[in-house]
Amino acid sequence: MTVLLKTRLAKILDQRSKKAWAMLRYERLDNAGVTLVLAIAPQGAPRLLYWGAALAPGADLAAWDALQAQSWREAQPDVPVPASIFPVHGFGWMGPAALSGCAQGGDGAVDWGACSVRRIRVGPQSEALVITLRDSRLGLRVELEWCLDARSGVLASHCALHNDGALPFALAGLAALSMPLPDWAEEILAFPGHWAREGQAQRLAAPIGQWAQINRSGRTGFSGATIALLESRAGEESGRVLALHLAWSGSHRLSVESSLEGPRFAQLEALLEPGEIDLAPGASHHSPSVYACFSDAGLNGVRARFHAFVRRAVLPPPANSPRRVHFNSWEGVYFDFDLPKLKALAEGAAALGAERFVLDDGWFSGRRNDRAGLGDWQADSERFPEGLDPLIAHVAALGMDFGLWVEPEMVNLDSALYRAHPDWCVHAPRAARPGMRNQLWLDLARAEVRDHVFGQLDALLRTHDIAYLKWDCNRTLFPAVSAGQAIVRGAYAVFDALRTRHPTLEIEACASGGARFDLEILKRASRVWVSDATDAQERARIQRWASLIAPLEVIGAHVGPSPNPITGRQLSMQFRAAVAVFGHMGIELDPEKLTPAEQETLRAMIALYKAQRGLLHAGRLHHWLSDDGVQAAMVVAEDGAQALALALRLEAGPAAQSAPLRLVGLDAGSDYTVELLAPWPEQAAKRLAQADQWRAPRVFSGAALLSAGITLPLSAPHTAWLIGLQRV
Repeated sequence: MTVLLKTRLAKILDQRSKKAWAMLRYERLDNAGVTLVLAIAPQGAPRLLYWGAALAPGADLAAWDALQAQSWREAQPDVPVPASIFPVHGFGWMGPAALSGCAQGGDGAVDWGACSVRRIRVGPQSEALVITLRDSRLGLRVELEWCLDARSGVLASHCALHNDGALPFALAGLAALSMPLPDWAEEILAFPGHWAREGQAQRLAAPIGQWAQINRSGRTGFSGATIALLESRAGEESGRVLALHLAWSGSHRLSVESSLEGPRFAQLEALLEPGEIDLAPGASHHSPSVYACFSDAGLNGVRARFHAFVRRAVLPPPANSPRRVHFNSWEGVYFDFDLPKLKALAEGAAALGAERFVLDDGWFSGRRNDRAGLGDWQADSERFPEGLDPLIAHVAALGMDFGLWVEPEMVNLDSALYRAHPDWCVHAPRAARPGMRNQLWLDLARAEVRDHVFGQLDALLRTHDIAYLKWDCNRTLFPAVSAGQAIVRGAYAVFDALRTRHPTLEIEACASGGARFDLEILKRASRVWVSDATDAQERARIQRWASLIAPLEVIGAHVGPSPNPITGRQLSMQFRAAVAVFGHMGIELDPEKLTPAEQETLRAMIALYKAQRGLLHAGRLHHWLSDDGVQAAMVVAEDGAQALALALRLEAGPAAQSAPLRLVGLDAGSDYTVELLAPWPEQAAKRLAQADQWRAPRVFSGAALLSAGITLPLSAPHTAWLIGLQRV
């Protein structure tokens, strides 16, 4: 190219750039110490200019934008396509697309020729931006809603696609959130896992190319639907973090894409199968919601924002408060029970301090193992000749309410339901019907199937005094079908209908443990069984990472048997119970198999939980590691006047003496009484310095607890201390 042509081209580009800048305007949202700014042009999707700690009210946003302007360079379109919050392919954008598909005839090039933004009031304090993008050529219209929650600073993002054109649009992908990332977001924190091994946190540098977590299970999946983007020095208590969560209980895709030519991008979307969504003229399709937050106080800052948001804006109203201590029958008796054995089990549970008795699998028609009965939700006439009422009455007389395990989305081939309606399961016509755990998935996309499932559960709840359902989902969704999203939404419809009919009902979401754990299911279920593993060593890790988005009252945490039935690990009762205190505590074992000393310890720990649950389920949660690898968690009351800490060692320490445990979240200017709460870990207690003085609460300054810390014997594996603090 000649010098003259280069000069003319530069002038043309400069004129276009000045014209575009002149037409720009800026919209900002400010809440809870966070500012979010979008740059809006009349054409094309908006750009995310800023998302982070609060900017000054009068900040010059145009100057902020000018400082970040990128220059044109060779091997780019004549007018570079900026990174937007809803990019599409077809007119020069080479990064990830938020929308993909094609109109009849194969035309899929989308061009946002018009963009408009309006503000709407969301609740008494929050405002949302509703961004409308239009492509007049294909007749597509997208509405994006971004809302920054007033109290927590959590961003809620949702997308709706409307076909205003004359031709059907075959939708291949629709991102619920598509976001260019700041350059400091260099690392990805994800949570791969499998059955009984959820929450295996993996932190890695964002690669050049694409990192993706793709789940095709039809459930949220054992790896969950949450990722975080961190600066390299971010930790539990400090550093910048963006945490992103897809509120969807089905197949999904989370991705981070990096290149050397543009910004790093994060996208979250429900996964669509080919042919699943064929959008007819006049029809619409809605994405799930994404909830996201910025923290400049590390991962514990994320916990603080998400917990406040979930407690206020997500969870259904509590039917029973405070959270009751559960007794679940599964690991105590499995399928091996009759009415006298269950009554004895309930008596043992009540003696330990349980407040709710949950009868797990095996109670319904023909159920002696996992090969029969699913779909027939009536009490087994042999085990319960007078129905469930005698057991429920016995449980109530012991001072507990009653709960049942159900798996209403599934059916066994050996069931009255399947014999009557073999076509009601998810299947491919004229193909095999492969099972998993000897069961098939019911097609809840069909209204008649939903009505039948609702009718059975409604009858069960109307005729019995049942306060709680543990709702399981024990298989993945196959064979491949083109109605996966409709099946998930069908399940939501049954949940919603039951809660409308029975507003005091509490539901726990379970899916082979933690495979259905997301904020959309938590709009319907007040508790999540985050893993089938009741091994306290596994649970210490699983519960730590589950708490990134879920407050402790949501996380079902049970004291299981020793040796553990899944891992075979033997752990003391004090250690098992200490881990279970930091959640929604429960018991899942046979009380008759405990020694008198174990019963006494468990009874004391349940009493401790009851005394502390008001704090545990309302305060601010911190997690951190000590200098020598002790895992610590602490809940601090909102006013800072009270705290409860858990310090535990999972593996043997590197040295004979433990490093000091420096506490977090306290007021440095206040004094606190500090109490090592009983029961103490038996072996570690023998090594406790100044043990006699620790028999009563001691007073220390907050500054000393924060900087010097507490030195406890924590070098031996499977040692746990609970520490109570009260401001003087």
